[in-house]
Amino acid sequence: MNLGNKLLTALAVSSFAFSASVASSSAQDVPVIGATTYSRSFEFYQDIEAGMKEEGGDAVSFDFRDPNGDLAVQTAQMEDFVAKGVKLVTMVPIDSTAGEAAARLVASAGIPLITVDIAITADVGQVAHIASDNHYGGAISAEKMATLLGNKGEVLVINNPAIVSVVDREKGFTEKLAEIAPDVKVVASQSGDSKREKAQAVAEDLLQAHPNAVGIFAVNDEMALGALQAVIAAGRQNKMSIIGFDASSEGISEIAKGNSAFKATVAQDPVGMGKIVTKTALAVLKGDKVDKFIPVPVVLVDSSNYTNYAK
Repeated sequence: MNLGNKLLTALAVSSFAFSASVASSSAQDVPVIGATTYSRSFEFYQDIEAGMKEEGGDAVSFDFRDPNGDLAVQTAQMEDFVAKGVKLVTMVPIDSTAGEAAARLVASAGIPLITVDIAITADVGQVAHIASDNHYGGAISAEKMATLLGNKGEVLVINNPAIVSVVDREKGFTEKLAEIAPDVKVVASQSGDSKREKAQAVAEDLLQAHPNAVGIFAVNDEMALGALQAVIAAGRQNKMSIIGFDASSEGISEIAKGNSAFKATVAQDPVGMGKIVTKTALAVLKGDKVDKFIPVPVVLVDSSNYTNYAK
């Protein structure tokens, strides 16, 4: 090999080594965020993750985990995030109270924690909570229910008291009903554990116990769709008005039918919420101050506007 070729080879090797070094340095500079959701069986949480990834681009690396509604699995995921030394953790708590221990573990390790959609009941040092305005969502559901029922009748609620955000939905619903339609009475409220099959079984029992009920408010669409199956099985499709929460594809499809008992749902903005989560996380990692609570607007979806939310 002549001197010129040797020189070219040396330059090429040097250039490659420099490029590899820059790439390695760049990869090391990208912060890793650990993100544990509630369950990807909900379209809503898939959309949040999509928004997070879209906003993050190449600026962040996500370690997404799905505990599928299992608190013990989520706790193990949080422990793993701490062991791996991620730069920040986002968490959709499976249980607002029981999730406190895992949240405290992350915060105590000096890792910034952002709770998403569902809050934990205690302040363990989380830097922010990002969620829909759930109380308002319950209130606009009450306004729609009062209109559907002509301001009188018996209503059932299917809830999940383990989750603060949906407790806020029920509270907004019952408070607004009492204010604007005192003759619409909530005669029963029972947990469906945010599971369609459980909600169907609960609704079947409630419909038998309350034969005069004409409305059901379920704090998410999964349970509203379970309640719908119970209503159909009971032959009360034409006598019942159901309102859900989440504007899921199935919920919107029921509204589109026009003759379904499923009359309305509340649209959150999960993709937008995910983008806000990433923006907030990157701001925290830069050392910027962020608001402790960041609300995301909600909208009632019914026969008048469902086409705007169809996917």
